[in-house]
Amino acid sequence: MRFWPRSLQGQLALRLALVFFVVSAAGIGLLLWQGSEAADSFGLEVLRHRTSELAQHLARAPNGKVVLNLPPTLVRLYGGGSNLYAIKTASGQILANGKEIAGEFAQWQVDHTPRNFRLEEIGPRRDDYYGLAVMENSRVGPVAVAVAHSSDADAMAVAMLEFFARRIVWMIPLFALVTLLIGTWSIRTGLRPVAAISRRAAQIDPRSADVRLPADGLPSELLPLVQAVNLALDRLQEGFAIQRRFTANAAHELRTPLTMLTAGLDELSDEPSVVKLRADVARMNRLVAQLLRVARLDAIPINVSGRVDLGQLATQVVEYLAPWAISQGRTVGLDAPGRPVLVTGNAEEMSDAIRNIIENAVLHTPQGTEVTVSVSADGGVTVNDRGPGVPVEQRSHIFRRFWRGKGVVTPGAGLGLSIVAEIVRLHGGVVEVQDAPGGGASFTLRFRPA
Repeated sequence: MRFWPRSLQGQLALRLALVFFVVSAAGIGLLLWQGSEAADSFGLEVLRHRTSELAQHLARAPNGKVVLNLPPTLVRLYGGGSNLYAIKTASGQILANGKEIAGEFAQWQVDHTPRNFRLEEIGPRRDDYYGLAVMENSRVGPVAVAVAHSSDADAMAVAMLEFFARRIVWMIPLFALVTLLIGTWSIRTGLRPVAAISRRAAQIDPRSADVRLPADGLPSELLPLVQAVNLALDRLQEGFAIQRRFTANAAHELRTPLTMLTAGLDELSDEPSVVKLRADVARMNRLVAQLLRVARLDAIPINVSGRVDLGQLATQVVEYLAPWAISQGRTVGLDAPGRPVLVTGNAEEMSDAIRNIIENAVLHTPQGTEVTVSVSADGGVTVNDRGPGVPVEQRSHIFRRFWRGKGVVTPGAGLGLSIVAEIVRLHGGVVEVQDAPGGGASFTLRFRPA
């Protein structure tokens, strides 16, 4: 439906409004119908009572004639023209308060079965009357009694009923509004567990695969869905665990033969083919080390509550990588502060992050250029290279595992920067990528000051 809301809360509220209006309209219609039926039934009961009441007030006069001695209340009832009566005795005597009904009644044959009748446009006001005729027992013997009531009086009763219905129709929108407000509040309160589940589900990613949706206090209709989702998350977590174990096992199995291959190549002469093989094996060793680092980050929680001197740590990493950078035809320079820069974290993991950033910069900067490393007093480490830089549209992708931009020819599997991003995330820090002054890329790792 075009205007049907997509929100579950909106759908329930709209359905509630439709039900309310349908039920209200049906209720008013039923009220009018039942009121009319009740008025008709009540009117017949009243007429039946009046025939019996008139028969009780008959008496025989000394001259043998039948007379009707009405009390004052009945005199007022039958004296206004709205109510007519006619009584016919066994001898044919007619007692009536209207000549029209007397003339009509004189021709009827009445027995003990009540007979309904209708008189149209009689009396001074030319009203329509409906009435009842029946044989009644009295002190003067069986008599036929007919009573009639003006239709205008019933029309007034029906009009009053309709007036009452019109008076309450305007209240329906008010009651509808109040009902919708209460219903919406109740629906929103009932859907709070769904909102809580949605917030919890938004927190689930490959790094937090152990998070499950809460099932406490849920409506019974939602419980099977939440249980099914949790079972699916269990299967996904098991799949991630199998993948991580496979990666770690494969990397461990490769380390020994690579170590033996490296040792064997080191004993050979420096022929061009041997040099190329050494470079290939070095790349394989780096890839295996990165795979082991990824598996470790995924599987083992690290303690990031220590105090680390960031300047000293960066100095150690630069000293370790400087010979390797020189062998690649590049150099690494360090601008360290004169005093300690203390941050909160894990020294070994932070060292890996800085090392991966420097290695990545060395691989991307042209031969004969320098990679500069600087440590700021606010807990940041910045690495600048002279390479092609990182396009703006790619900066949100370079930290994904195994991601490599189009046309990239440098060696690597796209794991180094993802390791950096994960380590910085675990330390509560951020990684920033900008254009370096003079060209190239500038990577800044920011850690929390101790």
